[in-house]
Amino acid sequence: MDNSVLKVFNKDKGCLGTGFVIDSDENGVFVVTCGHVINKCPAALLVEGFTVDMIQNHYKDDLDIAILYVRGLHKKPLKLSQEQSSKLVKVIGYSNFQGSPKREPINNIKIKLDVKISKDKLNIDAIKLYPDEPISDGYSGSPVICQTSNQVIGIVNLQVANETNYAISAKHILNVYDIKKFVDIPVGPINRKGLTTELKVEDYIVIQKLFEENLTDALEAFSTQPKVWIDPIIHTVAEDESNLSNDDTKISIKDIIDSPRSYSIQARQQFGLTCLGHHLVKEAWSNQKPSLFLVLDINELKPNTRVIEKNILKKLKKLNLRIEDVECIILDEFSSEIENASEILNKLSSFLDNIPLIVLVTVVENSLLNESLKLPNNRKFNNFYLWSLPKNSVRKVVSEYNDEKYIGDENDVLNKVIDDLEVLNIPRTPLNCLTILKISEIEFDDSPVNRTEMIRRVLFLLFNIDDIPKYKTRPDLKDTEYVLGYLCELMLRENKYSFTRENFLELLNHYCEKNEMDLDISVIFDILYKNNIIVERGREYYFKFTYWIFYFAAHRMRQNKEFASFIFKDTKYSSYPELIEFYTGLDRRRDDALSILINDIQDVKNIVKSKCALPTDFNIYDTAKWTPGNEEVEKMQNEISDGVLNSNLPITVKDQYADRSYNKARPLTQSINSILKEYSFLRLFKVLQASSKALRNSDYASPEIRHKLLTSIMEGWEQITNVVIILSPILAKQNSTNLEGVTIYLDGTFGGTESQKFNNILLSIPNSTVSQYKDDLFSKKMGPFLYKHIEDETNLLIKHLLNLFIIYKRPNGWEKHMQEYILAEEKNSFYLHDIYNALRAEYTYSITSKSTLNSLEKLIKMTAAKHKLGLDNPTKKAIRTIDKKYKDVVPKRNIE
Repeated sequence: MDNSVLKVFNKDKGCLGTGFVIDSDENGVFVVTCGHVINKCPAALLVEGFTVDMIQNHYKDDLDIAILYVRGLHKKPLKLSQEQSSKLVKVIGYSNFQGSPKREPINNIKIKLDVKISKDKLNIDAIKLYPDEPISDGYSGSPVICQTSNQVIGIVNLQVANETNYAISAKHILNVYDIKKFVDIPVGPINRKGLTTELKVEDYIVIQKLFEENLTDALEAFSTQPKVWIDPIIHTVAEDESNLSNDDTKISIKDIIDSPRSYSIQARQQFGLTCLGHHLVKEAWSNQKPSLFLVLDINELKPNTRVIEKNILKKLKKLNLRIEDVECIILDEFSSEIENASEILNKLSSFLDNIPLIVLVTVVENSLLNESLKLPNNRKFNNFYLWSLPKNSVRKVVSEYNDEKYIGDENDVLNKVIDDLEVLNIPRTPLNCLTILKISEIEFDDSPVNRTEMIRRVLFLLFNIDDIPKYKTRPDLKDTEYVLGYLCELMLRENKYSFTRENFLELLNHYCEKNEMDLDISVIFDILYKNNIIVERGREYYFKFTYWIFYFAAHRMRQNKEFASFIFKDTKYSSYPELIEFYTGLDRRRDDALSILINDIQDVKNIVKSKCALPTDFNIYDTAKWTPGNEEVEKMQNEISDGVLNSNLPITVKDQYADRSYNKARPLTQSINSILKEYSFLRLFKVLQASSKALRNSDYASPEIRHKLLTSIMEGWEQITNVVIILSPILAKQNSTNLEGVTIYLDGTFGGTESQKFNNILLSIPNSTVSQYKDDLFSKKMGPFLYKHIEDETNLLIKHLLNLFIIYKRPNGWEKHMQEYILAEEKNSFYLHDIYNALRAEYTYSITSKSTLNSLEKLIKMTAAKHKLGLDNPTKKAIRTIDKKYKDVVPKRNIE
């Protein structure tokens, strides 16, 4: 909650106030503060160092409220309420402490409600505050928060004396902020309209049963799998934008059902959005006052109002209900894989303009169609996100599955599922948990080594163990992979991913005839359909998840050299790195692929390098210090400027450095985009991603070629690091930039002046580079390989990036390796400082074992002892000194 309370000031720091977030969109946040704060800061107004757009200021109308929009800042909105459930409140705001703004809460403030303040133009509902300590000027615009509900009930705006303050009721914020146009804040339950059609009791029961069957069907991943429902984890912020699971951002199913407004709920494939949609429908109908939520599948719709209306009426007719009964529409399968998806949604939104619309947005990382997605402009959507499962939810999956199909002791099975998901680098989704459990039915003591192996085992079960009618011929799995590989080759070549049953049978039967194979294609189709590998959408069929296409296409690449050449030509694979992941995972020794990837990285990297023409010795970190002084900071800035001015970057970029005060944002942005188109920066990102997945899967390839590929990958990391360094002054000025599809933006932790932001950006770049690729590259078995590579590495920056990678992923032997690196580093170097910060961050936020926490704590103290005490080899006595003298060296844990 505190992180959503922001400081408001001007560039000259001549004023100070407070604001708080009440809404957000994909580009920034809406912040409310007091109008008089705005009027005191007329020039260069900033929120947390970000420039702002003024949306509203009602001060001249006698209402001391202003609404700002802060682009590039991403924080969760606070909930507003007009009701107070406690006699005590707290206020969070900013005051000047020794010349610097400091955010502090004031708790246990007594209040008086229903206070009226009369102005010339209106009457204001106010709250009288009786704090035990003075609320200073900087608290103007602070939220007044109920200590029971944690909801905002007012905004501080007036100090009468040290012991008395006034706040404006949140009611006025809601009144002035046009909810329909700008924001849709969940402020508690709203009055649902309910059904207009009268139904008999038996009608309710029939509809309830239908909704339950729809959910059961959606839950079925494999034909013989137990049906398990797990409450989804929904938040107002994306999982990868949050350091921890925070209850302040959590949304419950009840919240959504009780307050049906327009929401987008985003998740990656396999996270369970379709199941969530049907669960919402079932729960809304099961309420004491039933309400009708209706699921529409976007695959059954077209960007045509008549087709949409016909589809809705057809569903309602089956329920004996009317369109007036619909409380909320849920649009499922909205994704970049659907042609004309945004047009369909716009038509639907316009047709049902008075009905809330929940859009289930599937984020496809490597989309085959690359359809651009946009939400309608005629309504405001609150953005929610599905998160992966915590361990207690995984335990529930294991427990329910184990009750129906016993695999082993619950704790043993749980630990296997958690470990397998970690080894495979795949998220804890219900489907992934169920897949591991399905495999474990017959191979509990064995674990898949990569995703290719995991999918092979699933298919083996489906084709060899599960029920197939006795009168049908059981197809051979290798034969099946062979013919489906041919089908998926055609899909990728022709960019067409749908088929009818007749197309499927005719095409593959003809292929079997040509290759003199005896294979019952109809049985293959039935097995795929029965197990939701292919699904029906409208009148055609699709693979439910794109990874099936990549898996079968990977087999085709091994069988057909010409197709493999087609995929590798012109780095075509960079559009779908998963294909390379599956290809290299087939036998874990695809030296042919690794050789091509090495050459491709070098080619793309050389293009960027030659056209940017940065100095060959460009590296600001080797000589940087733990705590650089003004001279050292200036030296780093000069090195960057010299690098830019001596490069081949466009004139507009060079002008930005030559004349720092000249803000030429628009042409500068255009120049950056031109750089990236010309210099293939996005292609470098994608090739590095595919190469990282390939290396992770290639533990049987020759050590020589593996080290060559890692060298190329690390040189790519170094180049990305240097490009972002060059852009750091621009980021400090503009907070974000788009680099030909690669967006770089500053999150809310980069506050302060432009100079402060610039310094913080430089400190964070190595960590940001490693975070980009660590999950693609890592395998539990890579420890010895990584340690050998680091031992032979002479480039200090690359060595450091690899050591950050070791800290985050922690392969076997990581603690001993990090001890050696810490002892070898110079006591005042930037690299030692960065390691110290990385260790502290992992200690603070990582969910890990007690023994790992002990190792992190030991390394933190060793690093601190080396720097603070100036010791080359800190002893146990030195570490005890750190314990006594520096209490804040080891941070507090900050997880649930």
